[in-house]
Amino acid sequence: MRKTLIPAALATTMMLGGCATALGGGLLGDILGGNDQYGETRFERAAVQACANEASRYGRVEIRDVDQISRDIVRVRGDIRRDYRNSRFECDFRSDGRIVDFDVD
Repeated sequence: MRKTLIPAALATTMMLGGCATALGGGLLGDILGGNDQYGETRFERAAVQACANEASRYGRVEIRDVDQISRDIVRVRGDIRRDYRNSRFECDFRSDGRIVDFDVD
């Protein structure tokens, strides 16, 4: 298992919202193959997009780390910034494109 920090450019993109459209645009067909220029797989990027989109329902999202915990599951951790309260979240994303666990503290 490996732990990866999200590059600032990708993390900034996650804070802007509107992340779910990439999943509907054919990314799931390519989700398990290839690495991008930062060494992140498409699977990890899809996990970040889906989890950040879910977390954005609660406030502004900042991704802290991404960890592939099994062949089929990536765990995304981050912070949710709100006007009155900050929280952390943890999200498990499965290779079939579904979020299988999402927790906010």
